[in-house]
Amino acid sequence: MYLSNLAVADPQLGCDHPCNGCPVREIAVCNALAQVELAAYRRGGTTRRLSPGEPLCWQGDEATHVYTLTRGTLRLSKLLPDGRRQVTGFAFPGDFLGVTMEDEHPFTAEAVSNVELCQFSRGRFDGFVDTHPHMERRLYSAAARELAAARDQLVLLGRKTATERLASFLLDMAKHSEQNAGDPLRVSLPMSRTDIADYLGLRIETISRELGALKAGGLIRMLGVHELWILDPAKLGQCAAD
Repeated sequence: MYLSNLAVADPQLGCDHPCNGCPVREIAVCNALAQVELAAYRRGGTTRRLSPGEPLCWQGDEATHVYTLTRGTLRLSKLLPDGRRQVTGFAFPGDFLGVTMEDEHPFTAEAVSNVELCQFSRGRFDGFVDTHPHMERRLYSAAARELAAARDQLVLLGRKTATERLASFLLDMAKHSEQNAGDPLRVSLPMSRTDIADYLGLRIETISRELGALKAGGLIRMLGVHELWILDPAKLGQCAAD
Protein backbone atom coordinates (compact mmCIF):
# COMPACT_ATOMS: atom_id res chain seq x y z
CA MET A 1 0.00 0.00 0.00
CA TYR A 2 1.74 3.16 -1.18
CA LEU A 3 -0.12 6.26 -0.03
CA SER A 4 0.45 9.86 -0.97
CA ASN A 5 0.17 12.60 1.61
CA LEU A 6 -1.85 14.66 -0.88
CA ALA A 7 -5.59 14.31 -1.23
CA VAL A 8 -6.68 13.79 -4.84
CA ALA A 9 -10.15 14.78 -5.90
CA ASP A 10 -12.25 11.88 -7.17
CA PRO A 11 -13.97 12.84 -10.43
CA GLN A 12 -16.66 10.21 -9.75
CA LEU A 13 -17.82 12.16 -6.72
CA GLY A 14 -19.52 15.51 -6.91
CA CYS A 15 -17.66 18.59 -5.69
CA ASP A 16 -20.01 18.82 -2.71
CA HIS A 17 -19.65 15.13 -1.78
CA PRO A 18 -18.20 14.92 1.77
CA CYS A 19 -15.69 12.24 0.73
CA ASN A 20 -14.36 14.03 -2.34
CA GLY A 21 -10.58 14.27 -2.02
CA CYS A 22 -10.30 11.56 0.66
CA PRO A 23 -6.80 10.03 0.28
CA VAL A 24 -7.85 6.57 1.54
CA ARG A 25 -11.21 6.10 -0.13
CA GLU A 26 -10.06 3.14 -2.22
CA ILE A 27 -8.72 1.14 0.74
CA ALA A 28 -10.97 2.11 3.66
CA VAL A 29 -13.86 -0.09 4.83
CA CYS A 30 -16.34 2.49 3.54
CA ASN A 31 -15.20 1.80 -0.03
CA ALA A 32 -17.86 -0.94 -0.07
CA LEU A 33 -20.54 1.77 -0.18
CA ALA A 34 -22.09 3.34 -3.25
CA GLN A 35 -21.80 7.11 -3.66
CA VAL A 36 -25.17 7.93 -2.08
CA GLU A 37 -24.57 5.51 0.79
CA LEU A 38 -21.06 6.89 1.27
CA ALA A 39 -22.36 10.44 1.54
CA ALA A 40 -24.97 9.42 4.14
CA TYR A 41 -22.34 7.50 6.09
CA ARG A 42 -19.81 10.33 6.11
CA ARG A 43 -22.34 12.95 7.08
CA GLY A 44 -23.05 10.88 10.17
CA GLY A 45 -19.51 11.42 11.40
CA THR A 46 -17.03 14.16 12.15
CA THR A 47 -13.38 14.88 11.41
CA ARG A 48 -10.94 14.63 14.29
CA ARG A 49 -7.36 15.89 14.26
CA LEU A 50 -4.53 15.06 16.65
CA SER A 51 -1.06 16.52 17.13
CA PRO A 52 2.00 14.29 17.74
CA GLY A 53 1.81 12.75 21.22
CA GLU A 54 -1.91 13.47 21.63
CA PRO A 55 -4.04 10.46 22.62
CA LEU A 56 -7.01 9.25 20.61
CA CYS A 57 -8.07 6.98 23.48
CA TRP A 58 -6.59 5.42 26.60
CA GLN A 59 -6.63 1.76 27.50
CA GLY A 60 -9.73 1.22 29.64
CA ASP A 61 -11.64 4.23 28.26
CA GLU A 62 -15.26 3.65 27.36
CA ALA A 63 -15.44 2.64 23.70
CA THR A 64 -17.93 5.20 22.43
CA HIS A 65 -16.58 5.81 18.92
CA VAL A 66 -15.02 4.10 15.91
CA TYR A 67 -12.55 5.69 13.51
CA THR A 68 -11.06 5.53 10.04
CA LEU A 69 -7.52 6.88 9.95
CA THR A 70 -7.11 9.10 6.88
CA ARG A 71 -3.71 10.75 7.53
CA GLY A 72 -0.74 10.15 9.78
CA THR A 73 0.30 7.30 12.06
CA LEU A 74 -1.02 6.08 15.41
CA ARG A 75 0.85 4.02 17.99
CA LEU A 76 -1.17 1.26 19.70
CA SER A 77 0.04 0.07 23.09
CA LYS A 78 -0.96 -1.77 26.25
CA LEU A 79 0.23 -1.10 29.77
CA LEU A 80 1.27 -4.25 31.60
CA PRO A 81 0.39 -4.77 35.30
CA ASP A 82 3.99 -4.01 36.33
CA GLY A 83 3.92 -0.67 34.51
CA ARG A 84 5.86 -1.69 31.42
CA ARG A 85 4.55 -0.66 28.00
CA GLN A 86 4.14 -3.02 25.07
CA VAL A 87 3.62 -1.41 21.68
CA THR A 88 1.23 -3.80 19.94
CA GLY A 89 1.21 -2.13 16.55
CA PHE A 90 0.88 0.99 14.45
CA ALA A 91 -2.15 2.22 12.52
CA PHE A 92 -1.76 3.77 9.09
CA PRO A 93 -4.04 5.63 6.63
CA GLY A 94 -6.96 3.42 5.68
CA ASP A 95 -6.99 1.46 8.95
CA PHE A 96 -10.22 1.15 10.92
CA LEU A 97 -10.15 1.31 14.72
CA GLY A 98 -12.52 1.07 17.64
CA VAL A 99 -14.54 -2.08 16.95
CA THR A 100 -14.51 -4.22 20.09
CA MET A 101 -16.77 -6.76 21.79
CA GLU A 102 -16.05 -5.04 25.10
CA ASP A 103 -17.28 -1.73 26.47
CA GLU A 104 -13.73 -0.44 26.94
CA HIS A 105 -10.82 0.19 24.60
CA PRO A 106 -8.31 -2.68 24.97
CA PHE A 107 -5.37 -0.44 24.03
CA THR A 108 -4.08 3.12 24.11
CA ALA A 109 -3.87 4.89 20.74
CA GLU A 110 -1.60 7.94 20.45
CA ALA A 111 -0.62 10.09 17.49
CA VAL A 112 2.94 9.57 16.26
CA SER A 113 2.59 12.35 13.67
CA ASN A 114 -0.13 14.82 12.75
CA VAL A 115 -3.22 12.67 12.45
CA GLU A 116 -6.64 13.06 10.87
CA LEU A 117 -9.52 10.63 11.34
CA CYS A 118 -13.17 10.19 10.42
CA GLN A 119 -14.96 9.66 13.75
CA PHE A 120 -18.36 8.01 14.23
CA SER A 121 -20.33 7.25 17.35
CA ARG A 122 -20.38 3.52 18.01
CA GLY A 123 -24.18 3.38 18.20
CA ARG A 124 -24.69 5.26 14.95
CA PHE A 125 -22.05 3.14 13.22
CA ASP A 126 -23.62 -0.13 14.42
CA GLY A 127 -27.01 1.04 13.19
CA PHE A 128 -25.62 1.93 9.78
CA VAL A 129 -23.87 -1.43 9.39
CA ASP A 130 -27.07 -3.27 10.35
CA THR A 131 -28.76 -1.77 7.27
CA HIS A 132 -25.76 -2.16 4.95
CA PRO A 133 -24.60 -5.81 5.05
CA HIS A 134 -22.00 -5.26 2.29
CA MET A 135 -20.17 -2.97 4.69
CA GLU A 136 -20.32 -5.68 7.34
CA ARG A 137 -18.57 -8.08 4.93
CA ARG A 138 -15.83 -5.49 4.43
CA LEU A 139 -15.41 -5.30 8.20
CA TYR A 140 -15.02 -9.08 8.35
CA SER A 141 -12.22 -8.85 5.79
CA ALA A 142 -10.50 -6.12 7.83
CA ALA A 143 -10.81 -8.24 10.97
CA ALA A 144 -9.30 -11.24 9.15
CA ARG A 145 -6.29 -9.15 8.09
CA GLU A 146 -5.89 -7.94 11.66
CA LEU A 147 -5.86 -11.53 12.94
CA ALA A 148 -3.26 -12.49 10.34
CA ALA A 149 -1.09 -9.56 11.42
CA ALA A 150 -1.43 -10.64 15.06
CA ARG A 151 -0.27 -14.16 14.17
CA ASP A 152 2.71 -12.75 12.30
CA GLN A 153 3.58 -10.64 15.34
CA LEU A 154 3.51 -13.73 17.56
CA VAL A 155 5.99 -15.46 15.26
CA LEU A 156 8.16 -12.35 15.11
CA LEU A 157 8.37 -12.01 18.89
CA GLY A 158 8.49 -15.71 19.70
CA ARG A 159 10.88 -17.15 17.13
CA LYS A 160 12.80 -14.50 15.21
CA THR A 161 16.21 -13.10 16.08
CA ALA A 162 16.86 -9.39 16.53
CA THR A 163 18.11 -9.11 12.93
CA GLU A 164 15.09 -10.99 11.60
CA ARG A 165 12.68 -8.84 13.62
CA LEU A 166 14.11 -5.55 12.42
CA ALA A 167 14.37 -6.70 8.79
CA SER A 168 10.73 -7.85 8.87
CA PHE A 169 9.68 -4.53 10.37
CA LEU A 170 11.48 -2.45 7.73
CA LEU A 171 9.97 -4.46 4.88
CA ASP A 172 6.51 -4.06 6.38
CA MET A 173 7.00 -0.32 6.88
CA ALA A 174 7.98 0.02 3.22
CA LYS A 175 4.41 -1.07 2.35
CA HIS A 176 3.10 1.96 4.23
CA SER A 177 5.57 4.46 2.77
CA GLU A 178 5.15 6.66 -0.28
CA GLN A 179 7.48 5.55 -3.08
CA ASN A 180 9.23 7.71 -5.65
CA ALA A 181 9.77 6.32 -9.15
CA GLY A 182 13.41 5.62 -9.87
CA ASP A 183 14.46 5.61 -6.20
CA PRO A 184 15.25 2.55 -4.07
CA LEU A 185 12.50 1.19 -1.82
CA ARG A 186 11.77 3.94 0.70
CA VAL A 187 10.95 3.37 4.36
CA SER A 188 9.38 6.15 6.41
CA LEU A 189 9.77 5.71 10.18
CA PRO A 190 7.66 8.40 11.88
CA MET A 191 7.86 6.60 15.22
CA SER A 192 10.76 6.87 17.68
CA ARG A 193 13.47 4.26 18.23
CA THR A 194 11.87 3.60 21.62
CA ASP A 195 8.55 2.81 19.90
CA ILE A 196 10.28 0.42 17.50
CA ALA A 197 12.12 -1.28 20.35
CA ASP A 198 8.92 -1.69 22.38
CA TYR A 199 7.14 -3.12 19.33
CA LEU A 200 9.89 -5.60 18.48
CA GLY A 201 10.63 -6.58 22.07
CA LEU A 202 14.23 -5.31 21.84
CA ARG A 203 16.42 -2.72 23.52
CA ILE A 204 17.03 0.65 21.88
CA GLU A 205 20.75 -0.16 21.78
CA THR A 206 19.95 -3.33 19.85
CA ILE A 207 17.89 -1.40 17.30
CA SER A 208 20.80 1.03 16.74
CA ARG A 209 23.31 -1.80 16.46
CA GLU A 210 21.19 -3.78 14.00
CA LEU A 211 20.55 -0.72 11.83
CA GLY A 212 24.29 -0.11 11.76
CA ALA A 213 24.95 -3.70 10.73
CA LEU A 214 22.38 -3.53 7.90
CA LYS A 215 23.93 -0.26 6.74
CA ALA A 216 27.46 -1.69 6.85
CA GLY A 217 26.26 -4.69 4.87
CA GLY A 218 24.96 -2.47 2.08
CA LEU A 219 21.33 -3.46 2.62
CA ILE A 220 20.04 -0.04 3.68
CA ARG A 221 21.03 3.61 3.49
CA MET A 222 19.97 6.00 6.23
CA LEU A 223 18.51 9.27 4.90
CA GLY A 224 17.84 10.64 8.38
CA VAL A 225 16.48 9.53 11.73
CA HIS A 226 13.02 8.85 10.28
CA GLU A 227 13.77 7.73 6.74
CA LEU A 228 15.90 5.16 4.92
CA TRP A 229 16.24 3.32 1.63
CA ILE A 230 16.27 -0.44 1.25
CA LEU A 231 19.05 -1.02 -1.26
CA ASP A 232 18.73 -4.82 -1.50
CA PRO A 233 15.12 -5.94 -0.77
CA ALA A 234 15.83 -9.57 -1.70
CA LYS A 235 18.72 -9.88 0.71
CA LEU A 236 16.81 -8.03 3.41
CA GLY A 237 14.00 -10.53 2.89
CA GLN A 238 16.47 -13.33 3.50
CA CYS A 239 17.55 -11.60 6.71
CA ALA A 240 13.89 -11.43 7.71
CA ALA A 241 13.54 -15.20 7.18
CA ASP A 242 10.49 -14.51 4.99
